[in-house]
Amino acid sequence: MTRNYRWTWNARIQKETLAALQTMAGELGFLVTQASRYQGQPSPPDMLDAIATAYRADPAGTLAALRALLVPPDAPDA
Repeated sequence: MTRNYRWTWNARIQKETLAALQTMAGELGFLVTQASRYQGQPSPPDMLDAIATAYRADPAGTLAALRALLVPPDAPDA
C-alpha cells in the first residue's frame, strides 16, 4: 500500500504488542513498499489502514469479526 499522505499518531502500547502487530502485519502481507530503509519490513500502519477501510465499507461486518476475536477491556479475567 502506498501512502499519499503522512500522518503520525502515537499510542502507548506494550513492547510485546508492537512485536505482535509487526508479526501479524508481515504474515498478512502488509509490508512497506516505499523505497526506504524499511522497505520489505512489516507495516502495522498499513494493516490498521486496511481495517479502517474494511470498517468504512462494512461497519457491522467488521465489528462482528473483531468482536469474535477480541476480548473487551472490561471483561472479567477467565
